[in-house]
Amino acid sequence: MEIADATSQAAELMDRLLWARLERMRGRLLAVMAKQEYGAVVRSMHWVFQSMPDSRRARVLLSPELCEYLITIARLESESQQVDRRSSSRENELSRAVVSIHELMEREGALEELTHGQTGSFLRNIRSWEIHSPAGDCVARKSEKGSWSIHSSPMVGGCVALDFESPLARHHEDSSGVMSQPSLPFTMAERLEVQRKLEQAVAAIDQAEPLYGALIRNFVRRIILRKSHDIFEEGSGRFASEHVPRHPGSIRLLNTHHPKLSVAACMESVMHEATHNLLAAWELSHGFFVPSACAYRVVSPWSGNQIPNSSYVHSIFVYYICHRLLKSHLRRTAELATPEQSHTRRRLAACAVGFLINQNLASRLATFDTLPEGIGEMMDLMQRKMKDEYRVHGPG
Repeated sequence: MEIADATSQAAELMDRLLWARLERMRGRLLAVMAKQEYGAVVRSMHWVFQSMPDSRRARVLLSPELCEYLITIARLESESQQVDRRSSSRENELSRAVVSIHELMEREGALEELTHGQTGSFLRNIRSWEIHSPAGDCVARKSEKGSWSIHSSPMVGGCVALDFESPLARHHEDSSGVMSQPSLPFTMAERLEVQRKLEQAVAAIDQAEPLYGALIRNFVRRIILRKSHDIFEEGSGRFASEHVPRHPGSIRLLNTHHPKLSVAACMESVMHEATHNLLAAWELSHGFFVPSACAYRVVSPWSGNQIPNSSYVHSIFVYYICHRLLKSHLRRTAELATPEQSHTRRRLAACAVGFLINQNLASRLATFDTLPEGIGEMMDLMQRKMKDEYRVHGPG
């Protein structure tokens, strides 16, 4: 609740969560590198990793790609222990994940060399004309004459990279509401418009609640943008945002370039997904709030859909924080145009509605397991605060 309510202890708690995440990823990576059965590749990984300065190691450890590869390795190793015979397809996938971590480290190492004017063996031997940083904040490109140079990605909030074109931004993912959509190139004008909107969105969050701005900068370091349609095509007005736990520090936005998507809508989307990232960081360090198995589902009082217990717990924190942000935004910006005021009031009501049901939110969880200490109490407290607010003040 310290972060949700932006108390004086919130900044210290965020620091602890970030350090815990860093140490957890470091431990998981070292465990992989300690396994001699992976052969020479892990010995090379160890050498590359140890030769990096601390800042570069941190960038590797906080990379969404690294987290996904480590999750893949853990899953495949677990599957191997549960069956009696080896699977060539599983072994091949495991080898690809290990090699991908090695390649990720080499990319980061090559970028470090380039900053000092050096072109090492990785860049001299690679066939690609460009390499993207694991953090998504820069790309190195090779000229026709064979020289390499680094180009920074556009940023918002001073440190959050906008990723329009990396392999991670262009890949297709059937299960994703954003990445399952077609991937069209952004025009330069569209890129600048996206950057303008998101910069204004983060600035509005800073003004409404400075601690929430710090939350975004700490737990979102990369925004992946997907354009599925040109502006005048049917379907161009489909907007979406999402966070995926295997890509910590990254969020995804769909069709942010469209003129119909307002800065206020962008503000809520960024805050919504940043809160998911914060909660995922907490779970990475402390364990899941509730079992994550999809067999356990509860009806969301916000959407009416059946969602996993873990998503349900997340949604309570997310809507509480978004409501608090929107309320502060409405109060602090008296100069808001009437359409934006109307939009903000509608979104306030949408965030509040789930808290105002007659049932206790914590009691609706479809699980027989005991909640971690304090989680049920926090859920009850958020619901009680919201009910008290609307009982006394009315909506908006």
